[in-house]
Amino acid sequence: MGGSSTLAGLLAALFGAGLTLPQVFSALALPPRFTDPPRVVMIHLPALLGPLMVGLGFVFIPSNNPSGRLVLLLTGFALFSLGIGVVVPHWVGCVGRCIPERIRGRYFGSCFFASGFCATLSGALGSGWVDQGGLQWGYALCFLLAVPFMLSSLLVMLLFKPMTGPPRTPPPGAIWDSFHLMNRKLREPGPFRVGLALVLLMTLLSAPGNLFTVYLLEKGVEPTWFRFFTPAMPLGAMIGAFCLGWISDHKGFRAAYAAAFSAGSAAMALVFFWGNPIAPSLAFAGFGFLNTAFPVVNLVMILKLAGHQESTVQQGLFNTLMSPWSLLAPILAGWLAARAGYPWVFGAAGFCGLMAFGLLLKNPGFDKKPKKR
Repeated sequence: MGGSSTLAGLLAALFGAGLTLPQVFSALALPPRFTDPPRVVMIHLPALLGPLMVGLGFVFIPSNNPSGRLVLLLTGFALFSLGIGVVVPHWVGCVGRCIPERIRGRYFGSCFFASGFCATLSGALGSGWVDQGGLQWGYALCFLLAVPFMLSSLLVMLLFKPMTGPPRTPPPGAIWDSFHLMNRKLREPGPFRVGLALVLLMTLLSAPGNLFTVYLLEKGVEPTWFRFFTPAMPLGAMIGAFCLGWISDHKGFRAAYAAAFSAGSAAMALVFFWGNPIAPSLAFAGFGFLNTAFPVVNLVMILKLAGHQESTVQQGLFNTLMSPWSLLAPILAGWLAARAGYPWVFGAAGFCGLMAFGLLLKNPGFDKKPKKR
């Protein structure tokens, strides 16, 4: 990408927006039977085209055509994230049917702990491939090897057994009323709106983390240090998944959010201490810890607030409402870094973390189970 902070922000924005924008429309358009494990597996298949397309493109597009590869990389990321965005509400509904509420935090934590462990190993391995093969074969192998592992995870999901029936069927014409539904949920005070505000602040806090690498390169950090940084982020995510899953089950997701915001705020401060590899490695780890809260804590929260009958629609609604911010936050961070400098970006993100702590203090009953109607 040529060390461009704007392009780095654009890549993150494409991924975030593609992941979140289609969710409510997917939840309303596809019937509840798509929360059955075999159908969830089936609708994952288009997302596989993203890494497959990029990997094959790096094989067949010559290395002296970086613009063509860059376009393909952005297209593949967008395709992958859109494909996952279509799947997520139905996957969450499937998990709500198959996993008891009392252990959902630990279930999601275990999933992403294993994911972080594999990512730590693959990050170290991928760094070696990129150093050795680079644009010749290193990047292509990184993308292509993801495909069989994704297929393996889908085969495991076929073993899931639902304990309850599917969620409630959306009423006729619900997809056309989705914007009215989103507006109504935004106007209603209560846990849903507080949760939405917390995830917004988390999105703003996490946006500059994608710029850590560009910032450190501009500061002249030795490239060999990045061997520490690459596995540090998935290692932090692995630790975060374990800790946040346990905290969500035993202490509530209010405490889990506090832990996640603490890690993210610390990361924004530690990246400034780039004189040795320890502090920036911890910054990458803190960023990974924070990012784990998106799948672990948010999913537990939505399933608890929505209940079984509304799990698919509420998941889609929640994340689609966040989509504009997922798109704008990384682009804004990259633009601000280019215009005002990195201290302003990281400082503004840290301020969002402080605002989140204030919101948590003002809503002490946020993690209480809603009363049955």
